Amino acid sequence: MEEKKFIKLPASELEIMQAIWNLAEDGERYITASLVMKRCPALNRLKLTTVLTLINRLQVKGFIKTDKVGRSNCYTPIVDSADYRQFAYGDFVEKVYRSNRLDLFSALVTDEALTKDELKQIKELIEKTEAAKK
Repeated sequence: MEEKKFIKLPASELEIMQAIWNLAEDGERYITASLVMKRCPALNRLKLTTVLTLINRLQVKGFIKTDKVGRSNCYTPIVDSADYRQFAYGDFVEKVYRSNRLDLFSALVTDEALTKDELKQIKELIEKTEAAKK
């Protein structure tokens, strides 16, 4: 499998990228900056010019492509959200947990915020993964 090369996005760019991924997953064909702002109320703290700047950075970094549709610029994700999450997970584990996945997992399962149902789902996922590796 080909390893994809990514760069870690700053929080502001990641927030815009997540909005674009969500809109694309919802089936939106014409994703514009104003639609991103409209459908992601958390971005209302930003001015449209700031959102456009962040979108431009995402394009330069190869995360989205821009197409002209009428008088509007429409954005399409090039990078798959699952691929980026996998990259970000690896980066997080390496930097925060010094590549010790067991420490990360221990922190997750001992988190008091997890419900019994979530713990049950984790256990089922582990069992399923173990069965697949046999």
